[in-house]
Amino acid sequence: MRKNISIKRAVITPYLLSMLVILISIHAVIILVFLNWESRINKFKINKTSLMIHQELQTIKHLDKASTIKLINNKITAFAITQGNQPSLNINIIYKNIFFSTESTESIHNYKKKIGKFQFILKNKNILIRKNLLFKFGDQEIYVQICSNSDEFKNDTIILMNSLFFSSIFIIIISLGVVRKINKIIQSPIHEIIKTVKKINKHDLTKRITIINSNNELGKLSVVINEMIDRLEISFKSQNKFISNASHELRTPLAVIKGYADLLNAGAKSDPVMVDRGIEEILKEVSSMENLLKKLLFLARKENNILKDNIIPFEISRLIQELMEKQQLIDKDHNYKIIRNKSAILNADKDLLFQALRELLKNSSKYTLKNREISIDSFYRRKYHYIVIKDQGKGILKENLKHVFERFYIEDESRNRQKNSFGLGLSTVKDIIELHNGNIYIESEFNIGTSITIKLPKYI
Repeated sequence: MRKNISIKRAVITPYLLSMLVILISIHAVIILVFLNWESRINKFKINKTSLMIHQELQTIKHLDKASTIKLINNKITAFAITQGNQPSLNINIIYKNIFFSTESTESIHNYKKKIGKFQFILKNKNILIRKNLLFKFGDQEIYVQICSNSDEFKNDTIILMNSLFFSSIFIIIISLGVVRKINKIIQSPIHEIIKTVKKINKHDLTKRITIINSNNELGKLSVVINEMIDRLEISFKSQNKFISNASHELRTPLAVIKGYADLLNAGAKSDPVMVDRGIEEILKEVSSMENLLKKLLFLARKENNILKDNIIPFEISRLIQELMEKQQLIDKDHNYKIIRNKSAILNADKDLLFQALRELLKNSSKYTLKNREISIDSFYRRKYHYIVIKDQGKGILKENLKHVFERFYIEDESRNRQKNSFGLGLSTVKDIIELHNGNIYIESEFNIGTSITIKLPKYI
């Protein structure tokens, strides 16, 4: 549940923040446009009113000071009454230091500086726009100030802000619904992945994630997970197959050993021939079991990365000579031949390399008819040492070549059981060669023979 909440937050939070930034930006633009519009409207009203006042005052003839002021007052008062449909304007008359309206407190000197200019004034938390006008009657100067009333502007602003506020709430609510729908669409494949992965275990590796769209990130992730499960399934099947084969093979030598032990215990030990045969067969089966245990031990050591402790420099030509002499002594049914045996110092695990080469020779001897040739060619070329083992055996089918180095792979199960093979031979060889940063290649033609090439660096 907490994971689902975290996923939802991860999806919704950036979206909401982006939306808030966009809404604030839109509101700011709208308010600026509104303020500019209101300012233009108020300036237009002031200019229109100033023109009308000017036309009214043009009808006044020059009189004495007192009469002029009185007449101007009457004219302005009458004008203000007739213009009562413009409540957004206040009209003040200033004659030197005598004010018709108490709204203004500035001196006549300050008014002279601002004749004909628009002024923006902050008063009582309200923004006002005003303009000062000058009218001359002979030697008399009359100053008229027209000022916008902020009440109407304030009302318009309140209406605008309320509209923006409620529209924002509406947009956020709609957006949350959209985000929830999008979130559901996004999370659906995630839940499908989680659901499928939970069903996968060592007893059931057949489940796969349904891929709707392999082009997006979740689709690609699903493909990778499915491929990983494929590899796990193949690995588990191979290991189960190996365990089954190994169990069968171990059961046979154990049965043979037990049979001969029972036979000897039942009285056959008095017969020298039966004793010798029993001991020989028991030792043969023990040797087979020992070979299997060695291979399993090698795999365990490899998995724990403890194989590189025995890397030492040694002469490869001596190892090849010793290997061929021992193999010829053990196997007299085939002709072993050294093509080339060039001298070179290699840094490697001598025992492991000897084991790998002997395994290849044993494998060749299993599938090569009697009196046929098995050769080895050892030479140095371009900073690498090559060892090529060729036989004239049965060969390997082309479709099976890509599998021969796979761990636990057995090409012909019935044939390999007869030869005491446990599916570890060539895989073990490949592991040993790769441990030395080398490569191994195989070429084979069915019923003609097989050639295996090992490429090793001089220094690991």
